[in-house]
Amino acid sequence: MPTHSIMPGRHHYAHEGPGPVARGEHLTDVRHAPRAAVAVPVVGGLALGLYTVFLAHDNGYSELQGWLVGLIAAIVSGGLGYVLIRRRNSMMAEVRAAAFGALFGASMGFLYSLTGGTVLRASSIGLLFGLGLGVTAYYLFYWHEH
Repeated sequence: MPTHSIMPGRHHYAHEGPGPVARGEHLTDVRHAPRAAVAVPVVGGLALGLYTVFLAHDNGYSELQGWLVGLIAAIVSGGLGYVLIRRRNSMMAEVRAAAFGALFGASMGFLYSLTGGTVLRASSIGLLFGLGLGVTAYYLFYWHEH
């Protein structure tokens, strides 16, 4: 049976449109992460880490403790954000929105806890922010997919 370039499953790197790829054009290598998949979590983790250092210094942490807490917050939030962004296409819209909401809510609750608030107050702040972003993200994901 003859094969044609538009038949599915015949090429390792398939392209989007029908027909062969024009000469001089290269197919993108799907193994490399897009710049936004790396830049967004790095910038978000850096911003959270620096704000954590600021809040820690204002609330009695020593210089070393403040920077250590900020570094840990930046690494954890940036790493989780990177995993969420890289795996977002394999999740349903509901799960994806809940995951982004949980990460954002936990980050905001943690930041509030550094100001000296109670655990209950920090948890409620984190829950409200997480629910707000989760609902908003679900609306946006659902709207763009349907």
